[in-house]
Amino acid sequence: MASFVLRRLLQALPVFAGILLICFLLFKLSGDPTRLLAGERAPEYVRESIRHKFHLDEPWYRQLGFFASGMVNGELRSYRHDRPVVEMILEGAAVTLRLALGAIVIAVAFGLLAGLLSAYRPHSWIDYLSAAGSSVGVSVPAFWLAMLLTLLFSVHLGWLPIGGYRPGHLEYLVIPVATLGLISMALIARLSRNCLMEAMTQDYVRTARAKGLGGFQALVGHAFPNALVPVVTVIGTNLAGLMTGAVLTETTCSLPGLGRIIFQAISERDHPVILGGCLFFAFVFVFVNLCVDILYGLLDPRIRHHE
Repeated sequence: MASFVLRRLLQALPVFAGILLICFLLFKLSGDPTRLLAGERAPEYVRESIRHKFHLDEPWYRQLGFFASGMVNGELRSYRHDRPVVEMILEGAAVTLRLALGAIVIAVAFGLLAGLLSAYRPHSWIDYLSAAGSSVGVSVPAFWLAMLLTLLFSVHLGWLPIGGYRPGHLEYLVIPVATLGLISMALIARLSRNCLMEAMTQDYVRTARAKGLGGFQALVGHAFPNALVPVVTVIGTNLAGLMTGAVLTETTCSLPGLGRIIFQAISERDHPVILGGCLFFAFVFVFVNLCVDILYGLLDPRIRHHE
């Protein structure tokens, strides 16, 4: 297992290098950032001073080396805010991580429960209610659901703050966590139900039932562990997606998360912050996929990673 983890980490190095190169090429094609940093009417000597300060007047290969070395040693700074990029990324990621973990806990807990109940009582009112709720959940846009929950619980009932964020105050995260959790729960519920229904038709479940095992015990003890493999894949993908794609929810709820920071950096052409965000997103996906691959072997003994 250790050699497998090491190989996966070494395979991730070309991914990071490719993302760095692609981002750098897109930066060069997007135009001169000094026009936005200094203003359209700024004299040329002001723009030249900005180019010199951020090494934009050097050859492209030296600029690429400056970006790469700055990300490795943590000295790359934001064009707009003159702050270390690593500090800005970690500051936003702390908020987004709370948001993503809270949402995935809700999604996994209630999604698996709904899938179990639907598979235990197929074609019942519970199954139909779960199917209807899942169809609505995967169809509703996140920003619309966030605004609807804000209108209900913040404006009309006054139970929660309308927006913003204060460290240590969990009430500011209730609406965005519920928004992302309900949407992710819908997919997990339907997938777990389908996987459980398929597992219940397998020979080992029928054998267990023939030996006198109850339906719920066969479902939980035999079908559920084997049906978790594809569900774990979706859970990992959702977690990575919540860490990297919560920009609309963060913007709607005025959260200073990573998605909002990257969105502002794109509008300001703050290239170092965009690069740091892209590399962080790549790290999240690589790390989550690695954890999912490890869980495969723990959940299903038939799955082994050959040394």
